[in-house]
Amino acid sequence: MPETILSTNAQVEAYLKDKGIFPQDTVLIVEDLRAIKESVEGFVNTIYRIRGDNGHSAVMKQVAALPISRAEEQGDGQPDAHLQDWTLDPGRLRNEISVLIFWNSVLPGICPEIYLFDEPRGIIVMEDLSHLSLLRYEFSRMKPFPLLGERLGDFFAHNLFYSSDLHMTRFRRKTMQDFFENPEYTALEPFLFEDCAIVSDHRVMPEGTWPLRQSILTNSACQTEIKRLRQLFNTSRECLIHTDLHSSNIMVDEGTVKIIDTEFAGFGPIAQDFGRLTASFCLNYLSWLGDDGSYTPEARLAYQESVLDILETMYTRFESTFQSLCQENQADSYVLKSLDVEGYLRSHFVDALSYTALNAGSRIADRGLCYDLARLPETERIYPQQLILILCQTLLTSDGRFGHITELTALLRKLPEQYPRNSEFLTKG
Repeated sequence: MPETILSTNAQVEAYLKDKGIFPQDTVLIVEDLRAIKESVEGFVNTIYRIRGDNGHSAVMKQVAALPISRAEEQGDGQPDAHLQDWTLDPGRLRNEISVLIFWNSVLPGICPEIYLFDEPRGIIVMEDLSHLSLLRYEFSRMKPFPLLGERLGDFFAHNLFYSSDLHMTRFRRKTMQDFFENPEYTALEPFLFEDCAIVSDHRVMPEGTWPLRQSILTNSACQTEIKRLRQLFNTSRECLIHTDLHSSNIMVDEGTVKIIDTEFAGFGPIAQDFGRLTASFCLNYLSWLGDDGSYTPEARLAYQESVLDILETMYTRFESTFQSLCQENQADSYVLKSLDVEGYLRSHFVDALSYTALNAGSRIADRGLCYDLARLPETERIYPQQLILILCQTLLTSDGRFGHITELTALLRKLPEQYPRNSEFLTKG
């Protein structure tokens, strides 16, 4: 790893011109992004935006083998509990970059373009995404994103198809799996399956949530399902997954969607990615039932509906695109000829809902609190947290009775009607 960090504008400018990213005669403006918290995600020692007078721009990151804490980088004052004081091994940057390149190959533009990877120096030069914002912040600003559901649905379909044995021979898939072997794939495991608020009582939550939380902790069906999900997470090598795909790892504007921060990517069950992202939608939807005084009830309700529209579109687009890919390639594949596509999709949906519950439960307590809840006054978080716990228990004990995304969105709409604020059930469980 590098002995020298490029820590001055002059060093950065000289390096990029020497590597041919910018012509030698280009006038460059170099900006240090470390102080811009909404722009900095991931474990980097330096990060710069470079703009040339030729109209080209890029971002340069450099990583060194130093312990880095994200505790002060969350924008909401909440550290990522599973990543705090985590040490980055720069040697695995190759995997992270390769994932971005692969996903851009199966769905062009879904990830930032990589211009240069200098592995010995831990330097990445990539597409400038400074015109985009993190989805987690935009969700909480009531920003509409009409193309988000379609783009994410296409991503899930293309990734599942092209990185699984549905498209590749067993040997080729095994070769790809070995190439993307990543020891950091399991970094989320303790956070999800041991320290999660619906698995253990170690995490701190408001006292008013305890009856509902205790109901999950003592429910054998819930805990058995979570154990099944853990086994699936550790044994299924279905396709290449992000593992940590939620609204903090997606950058957007009205016409663009970029998936970032693939440091935990590896081969696993796609239901984990679906579940983690679906949980982000559910958390945001229910967070609007806590009132921070910023919006009218009518505005909140309208935006809640738009969030559910995106969620429904993501799943329906995934299904239609995946079915098309299977049909287009069926003639050349024995596996596809014998595949029950409808049954295959239903099985994935059932697992995705269970992972939704698990991932939602992992984002509602103290150190892992999601931004959607953290932005609310503490007293206003309790009701959304109570509804999230009800959602978690419902999904973990559903036993496959939900067969379509519209059934999940209908459940989300009914929760506040069935369990109004301060109702007796919320306080007794």
